[in-house]
Amino acid sequence: MSTPLHDADFYSWTREQAALLSERRLDELDTEHLIEELMDMGASQERELESRLAVLIAHLLKWRHQPERQGKSWRATVKEQRYRIARLLRKNPGLKSQLDEAFEASWFSAVQQAVKETPFDEDAFPERCPFTQSQVLAPDFWPESAAAGAATDPHG
Repeated sequence: MSTPLHDADFYSWTREQAALLSERRLDELDTEHLIEELMDMGASQERELESRLAVLIAHLLKWRHQPERQGKSWRATVKEQRYRIARLLRKNPGLKSQLDEAFEASWFSAVQQAVKETPFDEDAFPERCPFTQSQVLAPDFWPESAAAGAATDPHG
């Protein structure tokens, strides 16, 4: 039994499927794999949203916990991630329905990234995100230092 083209040469398979679609030869399509690939394409947009949120939140945590290290690089990363998230949501409006779930799912990765990039252990960070989704995405939100924000932290 030969290996299906989808598994042996994905690039050629995509070209073949596109040609079949453009020629309206629908009965010859590899529908099983097409459905799988289309679902994965949507899932990749969700993964990108989660990843960008994790990077953004990690940098906001670093900003909050290491005020003495705040600088152009961190500010640029925060601005870049906010821009990329807004663009991703603008180009994929259906993804907005996944924003709450992606925000929650990104917290673990954000903390792990902050632990890796700071001298702090995991227990230095709160169990839940100390920022609201609106704050994280707002272009003008910059967290106070952890010491200053401790009294006003709603999850504290």
